[in-house]
Amino acid sequence: MKKYKSIWVALGLLCVFTLPVSGQHFLSTKGKAIVNEDQDTILLRGMGLGGWMVQEGYMLQTASFANPQHKIKSTIEELIGEDKTADFYEAWLSNHVRKVDIDSLKAWGFNSVRLPMHYNLYTLPVEEEPVPGQNTWLTKGFELTDSLIAWCKQNEMYVILDLHAAPGGQGYDAAISDYDDTKPSLWESHLNRDKMVAFWKKMAERYADEPWIAGYDILNEPNWNLPGNTALRDLYQEITDSIRTVDTRHILFIEGNWFANDFTGLTPPWDDNMVYSPHKYWSFNDEVTMQWVLDMREEYNIPLYLGESGENSNVWFRDAIRLLEDLDIGWAWWPMKKIESIAGPLSVVKTPEYQALLDYWNGNGTRPSGAMAYTTLMEIAEGLKVENCIFQKDVIDAMFRQVYSNEPMPFHTQKIPGVVYATDFDMGAVGAAYYDTEVANYQVSTGNYTSWNNGWSYRNDGVDIETSTDLINTNGYNVGWTDTGEWLQYSIEVAASGVYEIQVRVASGVPGGQFRFSTEHGDITPSIASPSTGDWQNWATIVVPDVILAENDRKLRFYIEEAGFNFSSFKFIATGKSTTDINTQFMAAVTENESTVRLTINKLFDSSLPAGLGGFEILVNGKTIPITEIAIDPENSRSILFLVDHNFQGKENIEITYRGSQVQADDGTLLNQFFFRDVENTMIQVHAVPGKIEAEDFSIQSGVTLENTTDVGGGQNIGYLDPGDYLEYEVNVESAGTYHVDYRTASLNATGAIELQIVDDNGNTNLLHAPSYSSTGGWQNWITTSENVVLPAGRHQLRMVIIQSPFNMNWFEFRPISTSTESLDPIETFKVYPNPGQGQFWLQGALKAPQKLDIQIYNLLGQSVWRENRNGQGVVKQKIDLSALPNGSYFLSVRTTEGEIFTKKIIKTNRE
Repeated sequence: MKKYKSIWVALGLLCVFTLPVSGQHFLSTKGKAIVNEDQDTILLRGMGLGGWMVQEGYMLQTASFANPQHKIKSTIEELIGEDKTADFYEAWLSNHVRKVDIDSLKAWGFNSVRLPMHYNLYTLPVEEEPVPGQNTWLTKGFELTDSLIAWCKQNEMYVILDLHAAPGGQGYDAAISDYDDTKPSLWESHLNRDKMVAFWKKMAERYADEPWIAGYDILNEPNWNLPGNTALRDLYQEITDSIRTVDTRHILFIEGNWFANDFTGLTPPWDDNMVYSPHKYWSFNDEVTMQWVLDMREEYNIPLYLGESGENSNVWFRDAIRLLEDLDIGWAWWPMKKIESIAGPLSVVKTPEYQALLDYWNGNGTRPSGAMAYTTLMEIAEGLKVENCIFQKDVIDAMFRQVYSNEPMPFHTQKIPGVVYATDFDMGAVGAAYYDTEVANYQVSTGNYTSWNNGWSYRNDGVDIETSTDLINTNGYNVGWTDTGEWLQYSIEVAASGVYEIQVRVASGVPGGQFRFSTEHGDITPSIASPSTGDWQNWATIVVPDVILAENDRKLRFYIEEAGFNFSSFKFIATGKSTTDINTQFMAAVTENESTVRLTINKLFDSSLPAGLGGFEILVNGKTIPITEIAIDPENSRSILFLVDHNFQGKENIEITYRGSQVQADDGTLLNQFFFRDVENTMIQVHAVPGKIEAEDFSIQSGVTLENTTDVGGGQNIGYLDPGDYLEYEVNVESAGTYHVDYRTASLNATGAIELQIVDDNGNTNLLHAPSYSSTGGWQNWITTSENVVLPAGRHQLRMVIIQSPFNMNWFEFRPISTSTESLDPIETFKVYPNPGQGQFWLQGALKAPQKLDIQIYNLLGQSVWRENRNGQGVVKQKIDLSALPNGSYFLSVRTTEGEIFTKKIIKTNRE
């Protein structure tokens, strides 16, 4: 358990990433920006205080039997009684958010908090009012709010007041708003709506002159069937009118229906100091996913504020915040703390007694005594205090420092000799501090949930960490669920250069694992086998002898060359051997660039190399290539660099041989001869377009498996695909234009689909097309599906994202469209009108020859939401009815039997 003092010291330096707010006072809107009284733009970086005033079952791990707060409370009351339940809730409210929490948030980099309020802390439910239709005001909620504002004011932080649980509850998702389906909801009771109006007027009266309140988030995530959102807009406007009678200064934050994101009927704005506040969870972090709200901002000249996001990996946090800030959108993350969490900055420790209580409530344990249950719950309430929580520093690092830095930072600096815990790898971006094949959950975009940390323990990065039973050299956790190609990096301090032994703790239920170690100066071990130990928690020690480390080694990497083992620690022991007792030998070779090879040995090279080529030979695809220069790397004396008269290409087989007897290490020992050792070819294969691309010839992939194919030509195909998996290919397009693209696929019984995207230099993606593939009755029964795609000339990065699966793919081929095909259907004759429109659109165009048309509408996630097939010739006119769809941006795709001939962006809006 970590104390508050250590939290402050560890993160004290991370408070420099938020704009200063001293003297800014009231916020307001100015065009598309939120500004202070000096008209400076303010980007809100906030934390949602979820779970404080409104408990949600998943935060307490009670969702399986009690999800909304009223059920949680009644479950507790049944066990310990009403009075002791009141004690528990008093302690909960007192401990969950205190001044020290707000001080911590400020130190970590936040400049605001979003307060999710439960109305029943401020006023009685309508069913309990002594006089129906009147409002009894309670003191508790106002006292808590006043304290929060005072703490924030001392830290110069803004507060957004968010009505999270409205009278009666505003949505079918009961946990969010404490909805009780045995009573009328907000939408089924005018008394509840009247109370909500009165609540906001009361809040506005009380806080009208408080400059550190950024504004009023009128209603969190309504999710109710409200045709056209008419009832929602009417309620919003009534509350706006009520607030403005007493407070004309504070911003109004407006959320859409259906979890904040359906703004049908809520445009245009009805107040000149208003902000639209969508929420974002579990979707891709690219501009396409935000385009619908960007269009709304542009059309109505109104600011955006992302009121909620979170509950994902550090990779997702970093990418999402970078996206939002690049788009000038402020944000609030969710939540600050919950029981046994890795995805927030603070985790409340789950005690064994609390687990026993959960077991009982879940029907898997004996009923505890009332006294024991009361003690357990009060311990949990005490555990809410920040000094009793586990601080997840990696989360804060991802949300602030990593957003604008790719440099890894030590999680802990590991002392050598000593024990390096496997889980204490550096903090930083994937690809800089570690590499893992599954790093975030994109289920909204893909339809498929992905667990980024299968063990759900210790850290929130894309590394799978679980509780370990290992008793030797352990911190209680191990890395598991390993995949080939993954690696982790550690910051180290080597006390003295010399020879070390590494004791690696591993456990495995299968044979075949392999790993190796390197530093920033090159490999320090060969590939080491990790055999089966009989079980995934049956731990054994693998001894790696004769490892030479230098005092200037600062970064250690552990590479998983073949998957199939867990690992928990590496113990480095100084052996006392001299380096002269160890053979000088080849460690690794790799292409440094298109004409340079780097060779690394296990020691430092002597300061001078022998004249000539020194007995070295480099071969490409079995043929010797000229070496024009050899030199020791001036920044890494473990390596020598070979300049060759050749341009390396992706997929070339490169080997290196040494037959000499003069090259030596700095300790005077001669380099052992070696023959035909593989040189890692890091050159990205650039595919010519037009031309065929084998699916397995990707430059980058995530989640993809290769297997041998029985298709004509043999080779391999990609398979075992899941939505969200992706592959990237470097292409060089000969000339801009429209190309046929043939996809070779197979599937037993499912339809597959992809998005083919082009990625620009800034990482933004543009959708080229979204083809689908029919089932073929077998995983090796192959068919070819033809589509059309428009490509710009030059070198580009293509990304293939799996949208629907399972299916296999062997290859895809780009072919130029013939002149006769290009002249078949004049694209310029097609048009869509009205655009923007309110739901009824018309497509009109001309076809010179009979064609079958496939007309589809895609949403911004690339999902087909409307489709019509028809035959056409001459003038074609097709009605497209999107009345049932939410307002926003869509893409129209028209394809003939020869492929896509027309695409157009469509905007659905309420505006005349």
